[in-house]
Amino acid sequence: MIDEDPIADVPWHQEFVKVLKCAECNAATDKNLLRDSNENVPQPGYIGRHYDRSKLLLVGQNPGLPNERLGDADRVYTAALRALRDTETVASYSHLQGLLDDFIPTWPVHGQYFPLVECGLVLEEIAYCNLVRCRTSRAGQKYSPPNKATAATCRTLHFQRWLDLLKPRAVIFIGLWASQAEGGGKAACDARGIPSVAVNRSKGLKKEELKSNRSAVIEFVRKHIPGHG
Repeated sequence: MIDEDPIADVPWHQEFVKVLKCAECNAATDKNLLRDSNENVPQPGYIGRHYDRSKLLLVGQNPGLPNERLGDADRVYTAALRALRDTETVASYSHLQGLLDDFIPTWPVHGQYFPLVECGLVLEEIAYCNLVRCRTSRAGQKYSPPNKATAATCRTLHFQRWLDLLKPRAVIFIGLWASQAEGGGKAACDARGIPSVAVNRSKGLKKEELKSNRSAVIEFVRKHIPGHG
């Protein structure tokens, strides 16, 4: 699955299916949760085939709704997620990973939020997941953050497990919520001695502050990921 990777003995197709079949949260536990058996299935994440070169894990808040430009590609992606959920095979997993190699570069996280190229990295060298794996949306709004119960459940069942399986050298949170919310991801990283930093996406930041935070993230990579940055 992942060439010459010390975590290659992990049955990742099975780990992805655990996320895809998770039914711990529902409309009763989070009224803003978007969860169905078609387009709004949980999204496990992505593990680059050369993740072992950096062992850098990026962590977002939770999946957002696709905009119109990415609608067709998102439907192909969610179809691959459902195929893996329903046919738990290495082939289904490999097909999904191949789609993500092409799809993730269209996401804002790739380049816009995280300075991948400036850190001397390529997509195949990182892993990516969200603290919460399901979409959420508030009535009358396109997006809303998960509630406390959803964040706590997904962090305990999935995020902490992935930290233990991926054994990252360092973690970069895309946004402060994923790092801080309700004891969020940073606490889980601290408990394991994994250094972490957050990309500050606060809307009120000035250009100088955004630039400073971006520089701090690049320096973090240089410090913790040998041969990159």
